[in-house]
Amino acid sequence: MVKERLSGYLSVVPALIVLIIVVFYPMINTFLHSFTKWDGNISRWIGLDNYKFILTNGELWKLLRNNLIFLLSVPGILLICLIVSVLLFEEVPGWRFFRSVYYIPTILSAVVVGFLMKTMFAQSGVINQIIRALGLPEWHLQWLSYTPTAFMVLIFCFYWQTMGQGTLIFLSGLSSISQEMIEASKTDGASWWKRLIHIVIPSLTPTIFYFTVTNIIYCFIGVFSLVFSVTGGGPGLETTPIDYMIYIKAFQSPGQLGYASALSIILFIIVLLISWVQLRISNRFAE
Repeated sequence: MVKERLSGYLSVVPALIVLIIVVFYPMINTFLHSFTKWDGNISRWIGLDNYKFILTNGELWKLLRNNLIFLLSVPGILLICLIVSVLLFEEVPGWRFFRSVYYIPTILSAVVVGFLMKTMFAQSGVINQIIRALGLPEWHLQWLSYTPTAFMVLIFCFYWQTMGQGTLIFLSGLSSISQEMIEASKTDGASWWKRLIHIVIPSLTPTIFYFTVTNIIYCFIGVFSLVFSVTGGGPGLETTPIDYMIYIKAFQSPGQLGYASALSIILFIIVLLISWVQLRISNRFAE
């Protein structure tokens, strides 16, 4: 018994060592450096000054506003993925072809998608060329030079890349719904929308919750690649979320690594609180 227990402990030691080196040490190091003025070489203890400055200079609230804009786009992609997955599940004409088409953007990296969209929405890009060909000069815009249109492009990228994964998640949820119940509702004359609202959506509640949780977290810690490759945080800092600002302060602003560390800790706390609230809500639904 003792030998079995010892062998069990020894078997997890390599993974534990890797976890300490890759996860826990950087986290502790970042936390400690958040109380310093650090340029990557020399650090000087300044206490809570970084946190005080972040909370009082007004920059954090603009960053949170930008993250909130991404957050408010989650219900839209949820609805799109839900409708697309239901149509594919009911095998509408051409469903095999569209199932592949919807998933293609998911296998591309966010940077590839971002640079593709940046090229398409550039001043001389294909979008403006199409607008010019249609004879609509008033719609010929510098899409990435204005905050509203820049966010439109970013959210379009987010939707385009997320649709395949979301559709796959909902298709897996739909496969668990009783087909007898669906057929019975069709026999009773229930329309497509009534089946969607009264049968499909209630049955997909755990799947919808999972999709919402993952994408809300993504809106705080996953949009860096899209912002970096599409707008670079511009115009100015108008499309800069918190994770991209951490990159700017750490690698583009000399002597700001301590500030970036403090901003990382604040982001960690925000995501932790959001995850905790979502888990509480999930437990309520389970009960």
